[in-house]
Amino acid sequence: KTFIRPRHGCVFLWRLLADIVFIVDESTSIGNKNFQLVRSFLSSIVSGLEVGLTNVRVGIATYNDTTTARAYLNTFHDKEEILQFIKNLPYNRGGTKTGAALDFARKEIFIEQKGRRKGVQQVAVVITDGESQDDVTDQAKLLRRTGVTVFAVGIQNASKPELDMMASHPPESTELLQIAGDPKRTVFVGNFDALKSINKGIITDICTSDGKENELPCLTARKRENILRFLCSVSAACEDVQTDIIFLTSIFERIPAKEYQTMKDFMKSVIHKSTIGRNKVHFGVMQFSNDQQRVLPLNRHYSKEDMSKAIDEMQQVNKSTHTGKAITEATKYFEAIQGGRPDLRQSLIVITDGKAEDYIVRPAAALRAKGVVIYAIGVLDANPAQLLEITNSPDSVFNARNFDALKDLENRVILKLCEPTG
Repeated sequence: KTFIRPRHGCVFLWRLLADIVFIVDESTSIGNKNFQLVRSFLSSIVSGLEVGLTNVRVGIATYNDTTTARAYLNTFHDKEEILQFIKNLPYNRGGTKTGAALDFARKEIFIEQKGRRKGVQQVAVVITDGESQDDVTDQAKLLRRTGVTVFAVGIQNASKPELDMMASHPPESTELLQIAGDPKRTVFVGNFDALKSINKGIITDICTSDGKENELPCLTARKRENILRFLCSVSAACEDVQTDIIFLTSIFERIPAKEYQTMKDFMKSVIHKSTIGRNKVHFGVMQFSNDQQRVLPLNRHYSKEDMSKAIDEMQQVNKSTHTGKAITEATKYFEAIQGGRPDLRQSLIVITDGKAEDYIVRPAAALRAKGVVIYAIGVLDANPAQLLEITNSPDSVFNARNFDALKDLENRVILKLCEPTG
């Protein structure tokens, strides 16, 4: 069940892992005949997945005025069990409270007690035929904040703007976009019969992350042959690589505390997905403004738990952004006397939400001249031109329109960290 794919001296473990929850509208407007088409649609999707407790787990919730968990992520042990269950999926009538259903899924289904797994791709697929009678924007955003990627399928009378909001991070005015947060994760069909024409596309979308280098498998062998696109979870990047990586952050006190925590969660997730150890990957963290605060040196901890604790203890600063000075300061921490391993690959990841107020070209060039590869992640008001000046390569620049979008960059950053410098 595990695929080994060598790449430039790294080994990526591509595993058949995903937790997928279908959130299904069962309001009065659907009717018995159309709900049978929904059952068939669910069956066709599940049939194309590698279902099992150690592979892809599937959960189902139906909703009208209230939400009911029909199957948790640890309810069924194999595909045949859940396919048989879907054939007889109950249909009740009522209103359309999609926001409440998203809230229910976050609190009652996407939890470890009900089968959610750490380090595994989390996916929600919302299927609805009408505009929600409650607010979906906040509940969709809260669900996505927990690391769940949301897809929205709208049928007939559904509000496409609302579905879009469910699936993506940036605020938009339409309901489909409110659900999904990204137009790429929304599908709209004119009637229930048209569902059968989109099942392959939905499988492909669910099983393909953002960007070619994020492709991961959750499909059956036959589907993989037909679609040739993959998803679900990178497990242990840079398996055979020794490397030093320092995060250099510039996040100001003016942002809400939850956004600052999202940035810290991003760093912890990258660390968690890497293979760390004394002879493996070493991480360091620095936070900067006018002066630098050394948070985690490269040789301080070789435990993911200790590094995560050190990151959690970071405090926001409210001073100007002297990025050039900070890069100069970071340079010495790559040296052997400070715990660095100059004979190995070394990388600096700069995360900033503002414009540098000092000269950055020379300090960045000096660090790159020492063989350190610099990556820059710009959030919100970060200056794109300065990010390019820091890295000297557009391939090493990442842009996140807001802090929630950092989640989408995790695998891309990890894969870049494994690439050779030459």
